[in-house]
Amino acid sequence: MVREYYQALNNSDYAKVIGFFQDSIRFNEMSYKRTFSKLEYRHLFEWDSVFHPKYEILELEEKGDELHLLVSKECERINFLHEGPFFTNEVFKIEGDAIHQIDVVEYVDFNDSLWTAKRESLVSWISEHHPELDGFIYDQTKEGAIKFKKAIDVFKNRMDSVSVKENNSNQ
Repeated sequence: MVREYYQALNNSDYAKVIGFFQDSIRFNEMSYKRTFSKLEYRHLFEWDSVFHPKYEILELEEKGDELHLLVSKECERINFLHEGPFFTNEVFKIEGDAIHQIDVVEYVDFNDSLWTAKRESLVSWISEHHPELDGFIYDQTKEGAIKFKKAIDVFKNRMDSVSVKENNSNQ
């Protein structure tokens, strides 16, 4: 079931994903705890799907009534901010034939200083040069994700054009 859940995430198949849950969806990420109705979860799912995430289960171990996993996730947003995938240790709690809760208990080899620096650089530059996209970092709706992608694109294009200009001036 957990493998099928991640495959449904990879396929951005909302109907299949929520079919794995009971009436609500519980996510605990370190000390941050959230419970979503299936309708509330749709907004977060749509936001995440805009970035075309790819999940991979690297390890899976059954411990009593829990499944302990090492999961890799990468997407356009993560590749920009982290310069590659990140890995999480997760615990799935299953009740009956449904996922009851997912706990992200640890980020493994996560480069927080790189993530923070790239995020701050992006947010500052966008605020100054593309104020129409400002606020994207806090908007976890589909529209917010589209603005986030656009912000990454214009920022990267700006960086690419700076590199081209520098290379041309060095010749």
